[in-house]
Amino acid sequence: MEHKSGSPLQPGSEPHVELQTERQGLTRRQFLTYVLGGTGAFMGTVIAAPMVVSAFDPLHRGGSESFSKTTWKVSDFNDKLPTHVSFNEHIDDAWNSRDNPNDVYVIKFKNKLMIMSHTCTHLGCHVNGSEDNGKSVAAKYGNGEYWFMCPCHNSMYNIYGVPSPSSPAPDPLAVYNYRVDPDGTVWVGSQVKRTKQTWDQIPGPTLA
Repeated sequence: MEHKSGSPLQPGSEPHVELQTERQGLTRRQFLTYVLGGTGAFMGTVIAAPMVVSAFDPLHRGGSESFSKTTWKVSDFNDKLPTHVSFNEHIDDAWNSRDNPNDVYVIKFKNKLMIMSHTCTHLGCHVNGSEDNGKSVAAKYGNGEYWFMCPCHNSMYNIYGVPSPSSPAPDPLAVYNYRVDPDGTVWVGSQVKRTKQTWDQIPGPTLA
């Protein structure tokens, strides 16, 4: 028996046509999904970009150099022994601006201020200076050769913050950048790490 169109039906031909049509329809749906999804993602990126820049702007601002004003004068320091002084360090991080109390040791070196951190470079303990009733005195540690001593693991440093050869501390005490007002008032900036080879490279201006 023949079909009215004159073409004989082939066994399984109708399921084959339906499957082909279904596959073509799925491909079209996928194409539309990809196009619409890509357009939506692009528009979302355009809208969100200013918000992302705004959110991370504090991070960008926090990376700039900032200085904290102290009550010190250049004349408060000498080139003989370090002087132990305190100040409020102004900190701007990603989303906060605050003042933290800090203390440092300052000595004049090659007509500059060497402002040394109190943090031991071994494991971060607070080093002690050679002081008597809050006043700087001659070196007390390592048979009088060293001025600083870390109470945690006995690292010793000379008056310029350079560790002894036998100390576990690997590097000299970090130093701070600074600037000086015309009236001699000192401002303290960011911390700078040193190595045993660069211990005498001090940031900040030459003193007038």
